[in-house]
Amino acid sequence: MNPLRRNNTSTGFSLWLWILFLSLSACNQGDFDQGSSFEGLQEEGVLIQKQEWQLPDWAEDNIKRRDPAFDRWKTEVLHGSAKKALKAIFHHALGVAKAEEPEWEELLAVDFAGFLSFVPEERELHHDSSGLKVQRAKGFSSKQLGKEELDDQLKTLLSVFDKPKKVNLFFKYLEVKLHGEGHFETEAVIHLDDLSSAPFVQLNMEWKLGWEIAKDGESLRLRSVQPQSWEWIQSSGPIFSEVTRAVLGDVPRFKEEIMTGVGSYQWRTDQMLGNSYIGAQGVAIGDVNGDGLDDLFVSQQGGLPNRLYLRRPDGVLQDATDAAGLSFLDNTRSALILDFDNDGDQDIALAVGPNLLIGWNNGTGAYSEFTPLTGEGSEDVYSIVSADADQDGDLDIYCCRYVQDGLLGGVPTPYHDADNGAPNLFWRNEGEHQFSLATEEVGLGHNNRKFSLAAIWEDFDLDGDPDLYVTNDFGKNNLYINDKGHFRDVAGERGAEDLAAGMGVTCEDFDLDGDMDIYISNMFSSAGRRIVPQTNQFMSGENKNVHQHYERHARGNTILSNRGNGFFEDVTDASGAAIGGWAWGAKSVDFNNDGFADIYSPNGFVTNPDEDDL
Repeated sequence: MNPLRRNNTSTGFSLWLWILFLSLSACNQGDFDQGSSFEGLQEEGVLIQKQEWQLPDWAEDNIKRRDPAFDRWKTEVLHGSAKKALKAIFHHALGVAKAEEPEWEELLAVDFAGFLSFVPEERELHHDSSGLKVQRAKGFSSKQLGKEELDDQLKTLLSVFDKPKKVNLFFKYLEVKLHGEGHFETEAVIHLDDLSSAPFVQLNMEWKLGWEIAKDGESLRLRSVQPQSWEWIQSSGPIFSEVTRAVLGDVPRFKEEIMTGVGSYQWRTDQMLGNSYIGAQGVAIGDVNGDGLDDLFVSQQGGLPNRLYLRRPDGVLQDATDAAGLSFLDNTRSALILDFDNDGDQDIALAVGPNLLIGWNNGTGAYSEFTPLTGEGSEDVYSIVSADADQDGDLDIYCCRYVQDGLLGGVPTPYHDADNGAPNLFWRNEGEHQFSLATEEVGLGHNNRKFSLAAIWEDFDLDGDPDLYVTNDFGKNNLYINDKGHFRDVAGERGAEDLAAGMGVTCEDFDLDGDMDIYISNMFSSAGRRIVPQTNQFMSGENKNVHQHYERHARGNTILSNRGNGFFEDVTDASGAAIGGWAWGAKSVDFNNDGFADIYSPNGFVTNPDEDDL
């Protein structure tokens, strides 16, 4: 069986973001601690007086804690210095050292203990097809080298970039470990790439570095380097080409809607229509007009019209929103294009606030009839997935929701395994354009108070009916096994809980053993990896029984291998799939047609405008 499934990317929030939102909410309501004030400067003839806002004491205290020295986090203070030192070392090797960076000799300790060769003696070819090659280290030399050889070794390491034009450096420290008063050790993941001209080369490494702390307690000198892993990737050209402007550049309001971030519209549209700082709007793909070409539907936040773009034979998209009757201004977080009435054309399901709106295709790609489905409560539906859950021949719908009582309704409690989120909804297709809300009836009300962001239908136990996996922010995920249309959450007993900050999910038979495995996108935090293991200081040394759960939250993405009949084993560490940034959605596709499923996982968060922003 291969049930229809869709996975929509959605949004989650870390604790600091919750604190920020709640702080702004309190400030907007004038709920200030003693000592805060608005001081008006009275000017004659001025209608609106200038005001100066003083932060409340508790907010000032939070801002001070951005400096790790304020909380006496010595390892984090050293982390900041170690970042500058390693960056300077690579800048010297690349010939791009800055004037304010120390000289090469100043970066090395007098008693430099040496290092192993950065370049592996033996390499294994792990992949070679479609213009993409991947080599990995099979072993490093055990010969200890001195500091006089460090510069040459770095140049040898960088020689993989043939005539480099622009080598980009990116690294993160995963661990800072103190060794007495004057020494400490760091573990770093390092990425170098040159994408300025083909062939493109990327170098991925892990190093352990020993450091000497100077008498001033701040400046550092490098004592030792020990390479842990080395991976070389070469591509004959771009694997993907960015074609947004080519296919969408002629549609109305391309610049204003497609190329403009959600922050530009925050508080500038009617809040009654739904207005969210973090949009979390999804897209849907399907052939709505029956011409054999997939079309694109883009959900938009309140105040902006949803958009339906039809695909032409030349690949260019044209706007058909008004003709299709889909230009709603209500906040639409998600959509699915599927045939819900089995009449041979593609209908559309829209998530509008806590409700669904089903548009019935009249066979031409237009939607003149709609069925509203009124959900319980006021919480927005974030994503929707569909399958024939009861095996009666039509598609049912499952809706993921997030925060109880809206975005500022409540902080996840407890943070590491929250059970106070908005309940998800299951709509059973009754035929004749009718649906019934049947969440409790079919057993999907069990463990249904999570902060859910995405779900996927798949037959995990190979019994012929679709099961349901739900990813949750701030805690455990759900695995609902289907037993003749009735569901039971068995994630705990089957090794599928994956307690973390779950964002997205995709399924594939990654190990080619005949059953479906699960890839889950979570948040990776290098700061969490460094800080949480320091159990005597993290959370003031209290609640040590939950420290491991916080550490698990920081690990990153997950691969669960199906060991048969829907029982799973976490194989993330062996797969190397954990570190994927602040990940959101996930999708498995065989991009290079070699018979193996690849994974695409978008990542990132709100930044200032930058030329590299997507």
